[in-house]
Amino acid sequence: MRYEPETFEGRQPADETAVAWLGTTTLAPLPLNEAEPIQAASAAPDVPASVGGLIAGSYMALIGALFLATAGSLSSIFAIAIAALFVVIFFTVPRIFFSVEPMTERRPSLGKFLKRGMQTSTGHSSGAAALVQMLIVPVFLTFAVMTMGLIIALT
Repeated sequence: MRYEPETFEGRQPADETAVAWLGTTTLAPLPLNEAEPIQAASAAPDVPASVGGLIAGSYMALIGALFLATAGSLSSIFAIAIAALFVVIFFTVPRIFFSVEPMTERRPSLGKFLKRGMQTSTGHSSGAAALVQMLIVPVFLTFAVMTMGLIIALT
């Protein structure tokens, strides 16, 4: 397509109020409140570290079950190694984040967590319900892989 100045000369100029409104609604940065300094916040102050250990253990059990159920060839072992690498990365990044966060208070013990529960974006959740929500995916996946391995072994 060739540029021809005659086709653009007859157009109406852009409405300056629309351009100004667009600039203030989509392009302007949010104003900073100079009175409040920006500070880091705790990521999960009401969750004990042992819950993270339970989650990591359940994913390691999943990798172990995958290995026991499907490690028959070099390509399956390679795929399991890749999955294990992703699990390690999955837990290394939060570990780094938790190591640099400011700890203003001690994390609760597992017993206190189960008694008190935790506050979520949808409201308060009991400790047992929160723990089930955190562990349901890796535990059920582990059971599924173990069941598949048992079926493979019996056939």
